[in-house]
Amino acid sequence: MVFVLSITIAIFYFIFTKIDFYSVVNVLSHANVFYLLIALLLLSVIILLGVKRWQIILNAMDYSIPYRKCFTIVMGALPLTSITPSKSGDVIKAYYLKDEIPISKTIGSVLTERVFDIFTLVLFSLIGMVFCQKFEYAGIALVALLCIAAIFFIPHVHFNVLKEDSWTNKFHNIILSMKTLTKDKKAFSSVMLYSLLNWFLSIIQTVIFFYAIGVKIPLLFTIANIPIAIFIGFIPVTLGGMGTRDAAIIFLFFAYATPSELLGVGILFSVFRYWFLSLLGIPFMRKLIRES
Repeated sequence: MVFVLSITIAIFYFIFTKIDFYSVVNVLSHANVFYLLIALLLLSVIILLGVKRWQIILNAMDYSIPYRKCFTIVMGALPLTSITPSKSGDVIKAYYLKDEIPISKTIGSVLTERVFDIFTLVLFSLIGMVFCQKFEYAGIALVALLCIAAIFFIPHVHFNVLKEDSWTNKFHNIILSMKTLTKDKKAFSSVMLYSLLNWFLSIIQTVIFFYAIGVKIPLLFTIANIPIAIFIGFIPVTLGGMGTRDAAIIFLFFAYATPSELLGVGILFSVFRYWFLSLLGIPFMRKLIRES
């Protein structure tokens, strides 16, 4: 954690050697409150859709967890998710459900969510690149999409195991959610639909962040490029992707705004999607810890 914090601070230190700190403060202080309220409304919908998607995955594994409990667990995981690289804090969901679902199975459901997230983001980037006529990048996205799609078939590959042991059982538990989803077409389609809706609204929310600071950004350009910035933020070297994601936004969108404005967008992204949610999740986390 100290290493990750150090890298995060170092990246921001470098960024602020290139961008005047007070210019960023000025950009954020003049952000349009109306657009920020819309972004907040979108955030609530994104959370609700994410909870429903996870519930569907658990139901496909024959674990019927009430929506309200799924919501509490998702919210209770957010404080840890915000301070860990690549949202690895999400595995805390397994601890909260340990009395109802084997830990390895819950971890499998979380990993399945990540596969759908990555697949959806690459798909959106591919669509955006095609419409923006960036066909060379669209080709790369297509190859990546096919590679990710292959993951859906891995659970159906038969591995020759010399003996059954606890580690073998854990491996089978981890891939269980993906295996059941690929067999259940209705559940698979539902999870994919919720993933598409969730990330489309996330992209719209990013566009709203641009509008909030007075920058008009083409939707298709954002669809093509913001997934790349999000992927870079997934690299497990900084807190919640901060710094790396901001630098990517500055690099990818430099033609549409000043560096100060782009850094402002990156900060709004982190504040809304990580730190604000983290604060909201603290009461839920404390409740779950008391009950565990």
